[in-house]
Amino acid sequence: MQPIEECQKIELSQGAIYLGNSDEKRSVGYLELNPHTSLTLHNRPAIEKLTQVKSKGQIVLYKNTQGEVITLEEEQSFEIKPAGTWHIHTNPFETVSLTYWDFEGDITEIIENIR
Repeated sequence: MQPIEECQKIELSQGAIYLGNSDEKRSVGYLELNPHTSLTLHNRPAIEKLTQVKSKGQIVLYKNTQGEVITLEEEQSFEIKPAGTWHIHTNPFETVSLTYWDFEGDITEIIENIR
């Protein structure tokens, strides 16, 4: 896990994204979500390996028309696969959520758009 202090912090209205090392094969970083916030529905052309670092967080997966809610407790990991799976990162809880992400695949264009 790349230390968060080595990452570039990008402020969001929902919290922050911390961008770590990124190339055509792998990208890592953190997603910080404030209480009662969520990102918009999206997908990535990569398998997402998530590890909950602080508090709890949720992912809503859309492999069909009805979403499946996955709750991540601290230190719990989860993979969003296959690549391209539509999902939402959300924090319906009372404390700030911090999730480490590790993407296998080329998301360099997405990283550049975030910057």
